[in-house]
Amino acid sequence: MLQNLLYGHQGDSQTNYDAMRYSAILSGSAIIHFIFMVFFYIMGVYPVAIYNTAIVIMYFYIAKIVSNIKLYTHLYLIVMAEVVLHSCLATLFVGWGFGFMFYLSSLIPISFYLAFSITSFRRRLIYPFVTAGTVFVAYLVMRGLTFGIEPISGKFPIGFEVLFNYMNIIIGLALTFVFSALFAVEVNSMQLRMETEQERLEDEASYDPLTHFLNRRSMDERLNHTHRNAIINDMPYSLIMGDIDHFKIFNDTYGHDCGDFVLQNISRIISAQIRSKDSACRWGGEEFLILVNDGPDIAVEVANRIRAAIESFEFNYEGKALHVTITLGVSGYYSSAKVKTLIEIADKRLYKGKSNGRNQVVSS
Repeated sequence: MLQNLLYGHQGDSQTNYDAMRYSAILSGSAIIHFIFMVFFYIMGVYPVAIYNTAIVIMYFYIAKIVSNIKLYTHLYLIVMAEVVLHSCLATLFVGWGFGFMFYLSSLIPISFYLAFSITSFRRRLIYPFVTAGTVFVAYLVMRGLTFGIEPISGKFPIGFEVLFNYMNIIIGLALTFVFSALFAVEVNSMQLRMETEQERLEDEASYDPLTHFLNRRSMDERLNHTHRNAIINDMPYSLIMGDIDHFKIFNDTYGHDCGDFVLQNISRIISAQIRSKDSACRWGGEEFLILVNDGPDIAVEVANRIRAAIESFEFNYEGKALHVTITLGVSGYYSSAKVKTLIEIADKRLYKGKSNGRNQVVSS
C-alpha cells in the first residue's frame, strides 16, 4: 500500500505521481526558506533575507508548474544548485557555527531518491554522483574560507548561533533520514516489480493461456524428471491422453469462441478430477496429456472420472445446450520404456477408442 501511494502506477498516472512528489519537495523547501527569511530579517542579515524571500516565491511558483515532465531535469538542477548556494551564502554571512552546511549532506540521499524515483531521469547515476562531487567540493571550500575570515555580518548573540545550529542539524538529519528511507522503499519497490514481472513471464512460459494447464515444453520437463525418478527409485507413473470428441463441429457450427468455451470448461473439469500430485497439459489443439503419479490401475480410475464428469456436465453456450464427450487412452510405465514410447502407446489407445465409438477409456 505504501509503495502504491508513493509510486503509483505506470504511464500517465506515474507521471502524475512524479509531479506530486516534486511539488511536495518544492513546497517543503519553500516553507524551510520562509522560516529562514523570518529569522534573517529579525537578525538584520538583509541580503540573505531578501535572497530567501525570492527563493520562497520561486519555489511556490515552480511547484505549480511542475506537471511538465520536460522540466524535471531543470528543476532538479535548480533545487540542487539553490541548496548549495544558500548553504554557502548563509555560512559566509553568519559563520560556520550556525550549521547551514549540514544541508549539503542531505542532498546526496535526496539526489539518489530523485534519480531513481522520477521516471524521466531513467535512473541516470550521473545526477547523484555530480551532486555528491559538488557537495564535497563546496564543503571543503567553505570549511577553508571560514577558518580564515570572519562572518560578513559580524558576530551574533550565542543564542542565535545555538538555535540555528540545532535547528539546522535537526532538519538536515531529518531530511537525510527521510530520503534515505524513501530511497530504500524505491529500491524495494523496484525489486518487487521485477519479481512480479519475472513470475508473470515464468507463468506465461510454462502455462497455456487458455486452459491454464502446463504447456508442452513444461510438461516435457516434468515427464523427463518423473521418468528419471521412476528408473532410479522404481516409482511408477502413468499417462492419460485425452481428445475431445467431434471438437471441430463446435468451431465450425458456433465459432472459435465456442471452441474456447468448451476447452476452458473441460480444463476445469479435469482439474477437479485429478489429484494434487498429478499434472495436466494441453498437448495440442483439443488434446490433453495427464501425468498420473501412480500405476495404470489408478490412472484408469482417474480417466473414467474425467470421462464421466465431462459427459454429465451441462455445457450451455449462449443459450444452446452442447453435448460434449471425451475419449481417453491410458499407458503405464515399464522398465524398458521411454517417455516417447509411453506417449505413443497412450495416443494409439486413444485413437482405438475413437474407432470403437468414442466417449470411452482404453487401457489395453
